[in-house]
Amino acid sequence: MRSFRRSLLALGLAAMLPTIISAAAGAFFLMRTESARVQNEALARSENIMARIDALLRGDAAVLRALATSLYADTQDWHDLAGRMRPIVQAHPYWATVILVDAGSGQKIFDLRQPFAPPQPVEWLDRSALQALAPDSPPQAIVAGILERSRAEPLVMLYQPLSRNGAITHFLVLAIHPEVFQELLLEQALEDTLAAVVDRNGLVVARSRSAAALLGAPAERALREAIGRDANGVYRARTREGYENYTAFYTSPLSGWSAHIALPTSLVDTPARWSVLLGGLAVLGALALAAGLTVLVLRDMAERRRSEELLRQSQKMEAVGQLTGGIAHDFNNLLTAIIGNLDLIRTRAAGNERLERIADRALEAARLGARLASRLLAFSRTQRMALAPVDLQQVLNGMMALLRQSVGPTVQIAVDIAPDARVVLSERHQLELALLNIAVNARDAMPEGGRLHIRSRRVEKSPLGTLTPHTFVELAIADTGIGMSEEVRARALEPFYTTKPVGQGTGLGLSQVYGVVRESGGLVQIESTLGQGTTIKLLLPLAGPETGKTQLPVAAEAPTVPVARREIGDTVLVVDDDKRVRRFMADTLRELQYHVLEAPDGETALDILRAHSVHLLVVDFAMPGMNGAEVAQAARALRPGLSILMVSGYADSAAIEAALGDARLLRKPFDMAELAEAVAQLLGKTAAATGAQQ
Repeated sequence: MRSFRRSLLALGLAAMLPTIISAAAGAFFLMRTESARVQNEALARSENIMARIDALLRGDAAVLRALATSLYADTQDWHDLAGRMRPIVQAHPYWATVILVDAGSGQKIFDLRQPFAPPQPVEWLDRSALQALAPDSPPQAIVAGILERSRAEPLVMLYQPLSRNGAITHFLVLAIHPEVFQELLLEQALEDTLAAVVDRNGLVVARSRSAAALLGAPAERALREAIGRDANGVYRARTREGYENYTAFYTSPLSGWSAHIALPTSLVDTPARWSVLLGGLAVLGALALAAGLTVLVLRDMAERRRSEELLRQSQKMEAVGQLTGGIAHDFNNLLTAIIGNLDLIRTRAAGNERLERIADRALEAARLGARLASRLLAFSRTQRMALAPVDLQQVLNGMMALLRQSVGPTVQIAVDIAPDARVVLSERHQLELALLNIAVNARDAMPEGGRLHIRSRRVEKSPLGTLTPHTFVELAIADTGIGMSEEVRARALEPFYTTKPVGQGTGLGLSQVYGVVRESGGLVQIESTLGQGTTIKLLLPLAGPETGKTQLPVAAEAPTVPVARREIGDTVLVVDDDKRVRRFMADTLRELQYHVLEAPDGETALDILRAHSVHLLVVDFAMPGMNGAEVAQAARALRPGLSILMVSGYADSAAIEAALGDARLLRKPFDMAELAEAVAQLLGKTAAATGAQQ
């Protein structure tokens, strides 16, 4: 009977195989046909855009040519010619002005927007367009393009030569507002599609997005390279907004301008060979899943609901974590300036007890802000922790006195650490802070006293399969407090969410716990019932037995006073786009008798390096334009062996470490002593290296 059933199944699969192959082949040809259709449609639309623009330009050129060949131009009575032109300009709302330029001297004779004045030189003349003019009669108008934004007002220019006795004597220049081309573009561009018109020099004439900011600016490099290669076609590019795309374009033979329409890569770049494979795998996978899911559906329904809830919570926390990471980055920049300048005030107020006391109080408040930013970074999971084996029994033994003091005499603490669930992979200091936060929350949930039970057990498989396969330790902290409602439990890990009265909680305790555990590669679960207490479970990776006795090194305390420098006369270049932070670092180093040079960006810094002898480069990592790593690389190319100190309040440690190289990193916020120590150490190493070479 079983053999008969298997035969029937094989027969059914054999009967379905031609259908599957036909479906895959159909999908292959359909995708290729659809891809070609989308590209051809975009090319036709870009050609249509340029046809409409060419029609407008031809009409304007015809009017300009009629003026240039009129009797008023031939008599060279420029006042009379200007008077005849003003009504014509007013009749064309998109005409900005008409300008007369002397061909020999390149000086402006008149500008209809301005009263007559002595001839003046013109800075914006397009010499390449003028060189294309031939002394034939009557000369044709030349569409030059848009003025570059950095040089003048972004206006589109048409040049019409005026000739006399076969020689070009003057030019009538028609200036057109680019808004008219913007309107033509938007009439033809599809909604939610990025489109642009550029002139022959690659400057933006119209754009469907961010047009006001980009008119007259150079277009993307890929666009300019494409119009330099072909008159029309499709090329791969990345927009200023960061979207990968294929762009169809068409170049006008009249003006040399081109219209560009971006297409999502998903419409063009899907390889045909993958369509057959993926189609077949999809069908076979669907058949296999249908059979398996029929058996597993009832058993998996409950776990699926829990998994979906966990996924929604994780996505929500991830989004909030990214937000808090950005906030912490801005905090770090701000706090660096605050702490540094307060430190300078305190140093210069030495001997004035009242000012020292005021500065100390302000510094204490600023450092509290720095700790708050650190907790935000821990939650955002972008500040990488130094993971190492941590002995839970040693941690709890070492902080038992602190725990008892924090929860008070009315709360009993019991600890039960299993021998096979004792050593986890985390960061000791952060884990201690997480346990302390949980204990304080448990104390607040037991106002009349109770019991706090801390226990661990080994877990061979992560719940719901949500974590990387690993052996885990479940560290559970259970209290006998008032418990949480379902609404509170669902939001308990969110930063700034708290049920405590105003002034009694920041809402960052459990969110910091979440950040530490997730950065350790683990998971946080909360089980709670109103009136029956709360259990918070920290699922942490189990460390290998061979590393179980590893002790974490104790971090050295930052110096409290500036370190004495080796010699006077060293030059330090400080580069930071934040003026407040840059000024603090420069003032501190000058206080220590260094010679200090300052730069607000990477390009300025490189110019200074070319002109001055610099012993140390202090550069911020996150800057517009060139970031700190790029500046450091370029600086090393100019001055091999240059010492570099990178400073950063940026949240993403992984990104910094990947780009850092052998440069030292000083994290914001820092004070005078930390900056002085880092600079002195680097200059000391430089001096030692120089002496060794000699």
